[in-house]
This record gives sequence, C-alpha cells and structure tokens, in this order.
Amino acid sequence: MDLNNQLAFLLLILIGLSFGCTSQNSKQKPAPKAVYIILDGISADVLEQTDTPNLDKISKIGGYTRATTGGMAGGYSESPTASAIGYNNLLTGTWANKHNVYDNNIDHPNYEYWSLYRLIETEKPALKTAIFSSWTDNRTKLIGEGLEESGGFQIDIVRDGYDIDTLSFPHDSAWVRQVDEKVVQEAAKSLKENAPDFSWIYLWYTDDTGHSFGDTEKYFESIKNADRQVGKIWNAIQERKNNFNEDWLIIVTTDHGRALPDGKSHGNQSERERTVWFATNADNLNEYFRNGKPQHVDLYPTIVQHLGIKIPKDVERELDGVPFAGSISLSNLNASVNKNQELLLKWDSWENSGEVEIKLAHTNYYKIGGKDEYQLVGTKELSSEKALINLNPLFDSIPDTLKVIVQGKHNQHSAWVVKK
Repeated sequence: MDLNNQLAFLLLILIGLSFGCTSQNSKQKPAPKAVYIILDGISADVLEQTDTPNLDKISKIGGYTRATTGGMAGGYSESPTASAIGYNNLLTGTWANKHNVYDNNIDHPNYEYWSLYRLIETEKPALKTAIFSSWTDNRTKLIGEGLEESGGFQIDIVRDGYDIDTLSFPHDSAWVRQVDEKVVQEAAKSLKENAPDFSWIYLWYTDDTGHSFGDTEKYFESIKNADRQVGKIWNAIQERKNNFNEDWLIIVTTDHGRALPDGKSHGNQSERERTVWFATNADNLNEYFRNGKPQHVDLYPTIVQHLGIKIPKDVERELDGVPFAGSISLSNLNASVNKNQELLLKWDSWENSGEVEIKLAHTNYYKIGGKDEYQLVGTKELSSEKALINLNPLFDSIPDTLKVIVQGKHNQHSAWVVKK
C-alpha cells in the first residue's frame, strides 16, 4: 500500500471512530435533574377550584394527586400541620417523631435522619445542589448546612436570606410577595445557566395571604400568582431540556392545608389541614400515586430514585415514605400489637405475586447515632396484605419501641409500634 493509500485508509478509520463516538454520545442517557417547589399553605380543595394553567400543564404530562401530611393522627408519628414541620417531612422523608421539628422555632432538629442534601452531598458529591428560599432557617436550621452534626457539607448554589434583608425588602404590606418574586427570578436564572442537579425552591406568599385573609379573593389571587411563578421555573426547565441532554423531574407541593371555617389557621389534625397535594411531570407514576394514599414523606424516595442515588441501608430503613414513581411492591404499612402479644401488620399491595420479608428491631439506637440490628422473623405472600407474628418466642415483654421493616421486591416500608 503506497503512502497516499495509507493516509486515505487512516483517514477512513478516524472518520469511523469519530462517527462511532458521535453516535454513542447521541444515545447517552440524559442527565437526571430534580426540582421541587413548595407553595406554602395551599389547601387542595381551593387549589382545585382555582385557575392554575402552569400546574395543569405540568400535571398533564405526569399527574396530580391529593396526599396526606401530619403523620399518624393520634399515633406515635403525629406531626403538627405547620410550615417548618412540613418542610422537614419532605426534606428527610420522615415524620416529626424522627426529625424532631415540632414548630417553626426549629430548636433541636435530629440530623441523624439525613436530609436530601446530606444524602446527595455524601453519596454523590459531584452533583450540584441548590436552594432558593426566602427563609434563611430552611438552610441553616432544617438542612443544617455546614454543621458538624449534619455532615458538614456545603450547598453549591445558595440564594436566600431575603427574609432578613430589610434594606432591599422593607417589611411593608407587599414585602413577602416581592421576596417571592426575587426567589423565582434567581431560581429561573440559575436553572437555565447552572443546571443544578437538585434544587429546592420555596415560595411563601400564599401562606401569608391565607393567614391574613383566609379563603377570600386575595388568597385565590395569590395562588394564581404562585402558578405564574411556577410557569417561570417550568419555562427555564423547558429551555434546558430543549438544548441539553437532561431529564428534568419537577414536583410541586405544599407543606400543609388550612383549617375550617375560614382557612386562616393550621397546625392541627383536621382532614383539611392534613390534606396536601403533588403535581409533577413524572412520566412513570405508579398505581400507588394514582389510586393509593400518597404521603408527604414519599417525595424523598421519589427524587432519590430519579437521581439514581443508592441510599445507605441504615438511612433507608428509617424512611417513612415510598416512591410514587417507578415500580413499587407495597405502601401504607401499619403495625400494632394485640393483647396476645401478636404483631399485626397490614399493607397495600401493588403487585399480584411475590413474597415480603418481615424484619424486626427492638432498639432505637439510630436516633442517637447508633445502629439497630434487624432480625428476620418471617415471610408472607405480598398479595395477602397482612401478617400475624407471634412475639412470645422473641420477647418476654414488648419493647418500648418495636421497629418493623417489610421488604418487597421493589421497595421496603417501615413502621413502628410504640408503647404509650
């Protein structure tokens, strides 16, 4: 082969390699991105009667459902239907009996129950995290950014502190609305330019008007305004999707409902206060989302699943929620002990076949940084949706806290039995 032919042959090889790389890149899996937005204090019944074209647009791609907050009413996990508690239910995938936030003072949060930020920064530190919020406490107290007890991590993109910036936002009658506009402006700009892998956006104005005016036109208008702001975030995401190989999940929710008769208050366990909602563009919503009883705490495992993060076993065992997208085996686990010292378990099944493993731990060392050892005590057909376990061979008396894990093929679910 002469020199010219050799050069031509090498050129053909290089072109082939280049084509192969281009073809491979074109088939590369889109980078997963997740955003969740809290629109504070919007009752599901009011939202459903209000014109919200942007939420409708998102839900048409994925879905909309009512959900529940507040933990087990009257039970060990009962959680006040107030703002910081709602935020932390979502952030940690646990109820207040674990994360230990019971009011907006956020005095002693238990950081052993990892926030989404801690999980991501620990397990996939290469991912870029962001927060866009009025309240500084969301970052410094709930998430515990930079605190040793919370893991010492730093959030990559921070746009908050507007609640204490009285020079830019004098606390007049319109300041909360102005702060939300600033939050949305910063969030939309950053999503378009920086494309963080995980973001939390918090908007406050709807709760502010709810407290001041109750279920009146002023409140309804604030919801329409929040929908317009969601539209700005959605447009930023669409711009990214149209120009980059990215798979964006957006979930919009609220932190609590509102009390009757006028909607001015919240915090207790009435059905209206406990009723929240999810609107999402997820195209793989499961039957649990569509026909089950989703919970606030389900947002955590749903986002983690989308981002492809493996949760450490000890952290996962403490989660109270289950994913509402993708494959799922069971949900809504309930545990109790009868007078015969038998453990009664009930759950909802989302598969027609398969078995579940039932595991028990009789300690609660996790809450103080320790580990709990779980013992396999039986298996059961998933479709039976219940199990009865004789505890007499295991314990002389029922422990103060009995922790239960029911493990199916696609997910596990946890519940506690706590002595009163």
